[in-house]
Amino acid sequence: MPWARWAILAASVVVLVVLFVLLRPDDGSEGATPTRSSPSVTETSSPSDGVSPTPSGSQAPERTFIEVTYRNGEVQGPTSFTVPQGERIRLLVHADVSDEVHVHGYDLSADVTPQEAARIDFVANAAGRYEVELEGAGEPLFELEIVP
Repeated sequence: MPWARWAILAASVVVLVVLFVLLRPDDGSEGATPTRSSPSVTETSSPSDGVSPTPSGSQAPERTFIEVTYRNGEVQGPTSFTVPQGERIRLLVHADVSDEVHVHGYDLSADVTPQEAARIDFVANAAGRYEVELEGAGEPLFELEIVP
């Protein structure tokens, strides 16, 4: 019954591949459709302002989380963020409308719906001021300043 051994071996390989795909660490490539590389952000601020940096000590760039909520035609919370050039940024935008969140200058976008937040991950590699808006509505969400 050599075919039974091959069947068990093939099934084992399939299980290992599935487990690898399901359990691999988040590389930040999901959720956004970047059309070019982006900058990252580093900021030391309290979680109450919507930005929280990743703890240092690793070789990877710091990660800054920026979370914004758009409700009833207004942005809830800060409308300006400053981060250092070279940081990884994760933008999370919650909204009570369906639209596209667009990071101008980096030309990154992701869809947002009342049921699902938009998530955009990128590295802040270009210094400058960039507007993030609800593209279809033409509503500015916040300004992102990346400093050298």
